[in-house]
Parts: sequence; structure tokens; C-alpha cells
Amino acid sequence: MRLGGRGPHVCGPYAGHRHRRAVHRLAAIIPVVAGLSYLSVLRLGGDAYMGGLMTVNELGLPTEFVYSEPLTPSKLQVSLYGSALGRYVMVDLIGKGLLDASQARGAPTLVGQGDLLPLATRVKRPLCQLTLTTLRPLNEVGQVKENSPEEHVVQLSEVYSPYLLRIYDRVNFPVAQHLPALMECAARFDILEPFNRVTRTLELIRDGATA
Repeated sequence: MRLGGRGPHVCGPYAGHRHRRAVHRLAAIIPVVAGLSYLSVLRLGGDAYMGGLMTVNELGLPTEFVYSEPLTPSKLQVSLYGSALGRYVMVDLIGKGLLDASQARGAPTLVGQGDLLPLATRVKRPLCQLTLTTLRPLNEVGQVKENSPEEHVVQLSEVYSPYLLRIYDRVNFPVAQHLPALMECAARFDILEPFNRVTRTLELIRDGATA
């Protein structure tokens, strides 16, 4: 499977641009430190895909942004992979490629699509998916209610309702180990908002924005 043509050069508040295996890094002026990473893959229309991975610090400020070039499978590949094509492109090509290219190796990674959770078997990065529920708040911040080994309801802050935390398995994402990092970030900023920035940035890159 080939990634598409050369990606656009992106300017702005970033101090670098590097091409590696059709993956681009926008190196922010803030040093890369452990925080949270946000991975999302967009469907551009038809069978085209594009992914982005942003790492933020405990204040929600970006420390790294890595993105893939738009990927469009050939008609032959669409025929061969069938219904498995989307998962293969999202997980094995885009998702794994971005995580391998990232320098923020220790940061827990939130995924924007549940289909990306199987990446837990392919990379050594803790992965989870968070969605805000409409449930009444739990008794205290940090409280966890287990629905199943792969699903937990967690109270990350005093402001919002609890979140539904989905993981691939406990080996990849020990909830008790990573819960403090999620709570620290949720206390300082909207923990799901960075996904909006990832989406907007990918759309700008797709549209050829350079400033």
C-alpha cells in the first residue's frame, strides 16, 4: 500500500518540517514532554484517509504534531481487502506509522475512533478512547466504575459528567496507573478539545494552507 504524493509544507508557530516515510512532523517551539497524545484519522471522501497525532502538555499546549499524507487505496486494493480495508489503513498504515514517528513515546494516547484501539497490539503506547457521558457525576474525582474489563466509567474532574473510558486490554492500559495523568489534564483543560484542533489542522493541510 503506498501513501500518496508529497505533502504540503506547513508554516506557522512551528519551527520545522521533516519528511519521513510520508509522515510529517511539525515541531512546536515547546520542548516535547510527556503529556497526552491525540490520534485521529479522517475519511476525506471516497476511500481516502489522512491521520494526525498531536501531543499536548499538562496545560493543553501542543508539543508535537505529526501527520500523514492523504492515502488513497487503488481499486485493486479496495477489491482485495474488502470490508477490512478501512481498519487496515487506519490501524496498520496510518495509526502505527504516526505513533512510530512520534517522539512522545511515554505519553498515553487518546484515540478518536474506536477502530484504532487494536493498535494496542502493534505499538508500545498506552491507548484509550474517552467519551463524555450524560450520567450523573460519581461521588468523587478519581472514582472508577468498571462496566467490563474493557469499559470503565471515570470521574476525571469536578466540572463535567463522568467519561466512558474504553481500552483494548489491561496489559496495554492499566487504568489505575494512567488515571492520574488523565485527571491532571482534565483539571486544567477540556480533555477532549484537542481532537478539534487535530481535525481542523488536518483539514487545513488537506486544503493546502501554508500560513
